[in-house]
Amino acid sequence: MKLKFLVVLSIVLGLMFGANSALAKGLKGAPAPFDGSKKIHVALIRQMTEGEFMQTYRAGAQIQANLLGIKLTVFGKSMDNQAEANFVYQAINMKVDGIIIDHGLSETMMKPAADAIKAGIPVVAFDVDLKNPKIPQIAQDDELLGMLALKQMVKDFNGKANVGYVSIAGILPLDKRDRSWKKIKKEYPGIKQIVKTGTLESPIAAKNADQVKAVLLAHPEINAFFAPYDELGKGVVQALREARKQDKAKVYTADISTQDIREMIKPDSPWAATAATNPASIGAVSVRAIALKIAGIKIPHNILIPPMLFTAKELRAMKIKNMKQLRKKFPKFNSVDLLNYPWIPVDKKGLF
Repeated sequence: MKLKFLVVLSIVLGLMFGANSALAKGLKGAPAPFDGSKKIHVALIRQMTEGEFMQTYRAGAQIQANLLGIKLTVFGKSMDNQAEANFVYQAINMKVDGIIIDHGLSETMMKPAADAIKAGIPVVAFDVDLKNPKIPQIAQDDELLGMLALKQMVKDFNGKANVGYVSIAGILPLDKRDRSWKKIKKEYPGIKQIVKTGTLESPIAAKNADQVKAVLLAHPEINAFFAPYDELGKGVVQALREARKQDKAKVYTADISTQDIREMIKPDSPWAATAATNPASIGAVSVRAIALKIAGIKIPHNILIPPMLFTAKELRAMKIKNMKQLRKKFPKFNSVDLLNYPWIPVDKKGLF
């Protein structure tokens, strides 16, 4: 573990050194200010920080920032919506060159984001709709992501399952995945929602496990769970294990991490499938988006990251035990070919 930490540390330090060197000379063929004419400072402001997905997103953003010579200042207090809004004003006062808003509530973040635009600071957003034509929206293709996992459920149960649905309304990506759930229920009447639970109270997995354990007692007929966020899915799996019912229901989720993979490949795991994008790539795309905005280059308003489906059966068969092996077996998962320009250095090694 110590050796692995030192290797990762040396990689990050090397990238940071290279970034500083690139900044001093400017990036070859880059427009101002990435031609070395100015030091660029970007604020990454986050609502959700808990879980491996969120940590990997930040790592990907940091690597891309380093490669571009950007100083990246990260603000975040998990699930504190008022703090997230306040961080925007703090970034405005710091006179940053750009702001990335990662998750949040539309009603909380629309005004601070608009005020940043008024102050002349470009803004991009990931997984929060700021309802502003000047703010590009970066997102996983959440409806497709939800549909991939649900289609696997339909296949596994031949179109008939008693489902426990674990989700939370008001969170943009979960609301989009909910559209897929509604479509599946309409298309396949045999897929029945027995009960809905869900909380984002920290620790997310443990709190959801408590809710699901109560559901299992009240509804023993449930034989499948749809939990379209992996921290929610972890809670379902924990509840099934603690109730010794891991052989009674299958779990379908979204997102993937090393921790998720390790659970999925266990011989007795109820975790059947997950649909996912690479969070490191999303972090990198977010930084590329704000860099292009800072450079005055027009980018699409809606930027969708395509997902992939991974089943437990497939992971076991391919002997995949962690994210590094997943990226090696599925090279398309390593990086997303979006917002790439010849002057923008891109990490294609899948370091995180």
